[in-house]
Amino acid sequence: MKKITWITALVLGAQLTASSVYAKTPANTLVIADSIDDVITLDPQEVSEVGGVLTTNQIYQPLVTYDVQNPTDIQGVLAKSWSVAADGTTFTFKMNQQAKFASGNDVTAKDAEYSLHRLVKMGSRTAFIITQFGFTKENVADRIKAIDSETLVIKIAEPYAPSFLLYCLSSFAAGIIDSKLVMEHVVDNDYGNKWLKSKNSAGSGPFMLKKWKPKKSISLVRNDNYWGEKPPMERIVLRHVSESASQRLLLEKGDIDIANKLGPDDHEAMTTNDDIQKISGLSGTIYYMGLNMRNEHLGKQKVRLAMKYLIDYQGIVDTISRGSMEIHQTMIPRGFLGGTDYTPYQHNLEKAKALLKEAGIEKEIELNMVVWNSAPYTDFAQAIQATMAKAGIKLNLEVVDGKQWLTRYRNSDLDIWLGLWGPDYPDPHSNAKAFAVNKIDTPDGSEGLAERFGWMETGLSKRTMAAVRELDTDKRQKMYEEIQVEHSLNSPFIYMFQELRAVGARSNVKGLVLGTTFADDRLWKISK
Repeated sequence: MKKITWITALVLGAQLTASSVYAKTPANTLVIADSIDDVITLDPQEVSEVGGVLTTNQIYQPLVTYDVQNPTDIQGVLAKSWSVAADGTTFTFKMNQQAKFASGNDVTAKDAEYSLHRLVKMGSRTAFIITQFGFTKENVADRIKAIDSETLVIKIAEPYAPSFLLYCLSSFAAGIIDSKLVMEHVVDNDYGNKWLKSKNSAGSGPFMLKKWKPKKSISLVRNDNYWGEKPPMERIVLRHVSESASQRLLLEKGDIDIANKLGPDDHEAMTTNDDIQKISGLSGTIYYMGLNMRNEHLGKQKVRLAMKYLIDYQGIVDTISRGSMEIHQTMIPRGFLGGTDYTPYQHNLEKAKALLKEAGIEKEIELNMVVWNSAPYTDFAQAIQATMAKAGIKLNLEVVDGKQWLTRYRNSDLDIWLGLWGPDYPDPHSNAKAFAVNKIDTPDGSEGLAERFGWMETGLSKRTMAAVRELDTDKRQKMYEEIQVEHSLNSPFIYMFQELRAVGARSNVKGLVLGTTFADDRLWKISK
């Protein structure tokens, strides 16, 4: 019998009963249903979970951003302009003097300095986005400096393509905080983390944090001191609803305005409902399996290769994802520099069995796979479980809530992880660094997913770092294409699909901008 351990599960009936207490959404409030039980913190220099990043991106603003329809168009936000010295290592930013924080304090270069210093010195899991440029706790004060209230100078350790630093500064981790306000709430040199983590916010963005009830809801209110165009919505509420069917019912009843996690069945079921619209957008999110090479079986390259032939990619696309995903088998998403249509794997049972035999596997092997109790992960997992079993690989599915799913992954406490990766910024290094670079080759010694899953491949790691330093765009493209062929063959990652993003919304919802990178939806122009 197939073993499925439901460690934490939401009961659909309970959700539907609870939904009955909700009235139609008020005209001044946007209500979104999503899976937000993964959220651990709302401190912008610490957050990294999908729901948390979606939230903080409405509260905090970076120095620069980019047009989601054309990511090569980098635009100023809290910086109005910037220049790069001839040596390629010194960047000078002029601040937007119109910008103010929710407190009413002016946004200055000192705030940007403090925020970036804070990111480096706190050393959270997202600090690598900035520390990969050579910043350390010891040198950051010399390398990131506010010359005056209007001028910020950043000096990186070595030259890269200028857009690489700018993309990193556009990420959620580089959100600028109100340094005066936060420093008033520092306790035991925690940089105000306890104060910001769950109950307070200190941003310049269009919204402020009102309340966070873990695994239940996150409430935002409009920042009436916002220096930009006033958001039409006074409030945003993110409700934790993991089941697609529950989200659909709430959407049809008008209890929510947007459903972020609808499956294909529910999208299709609402095609004739004039009260509902389907909103589509670009997405860099990739779904993959991480195989922990510390396991005696998964440490064998031919076992990993056999498993790559034991997934019915096309069958899953046709029967489960149905228009919400496409087959994608490399680490860089389609649409990014370095993206490729290289898809060497398809379901081939006989080839997989032969590879397992070559690896010395003669009996059934048993592996545990950690799966989030949310669509589409559970559906993917059961389909993969069925095809793996035909070759004598028994997958025990450990289906857990979002927090446990991430904790097990971050602690390498598993054989296999079924999950996703969304780029932190629209440059190929966001993915390539994570999946192919070992910490010995990074300027800051930060660990990526390669080491998390026990893979050390120094030759490929060094080549990947060479690619991010290549200034010639055509040469850089070719380098990534070559790296990905080798990576696909040998790495402990099984890339399966790239998301074709779609959400359901009430027909009166206007102005939603879906982000191309990790949880970068832009909600502040929505009206209804």
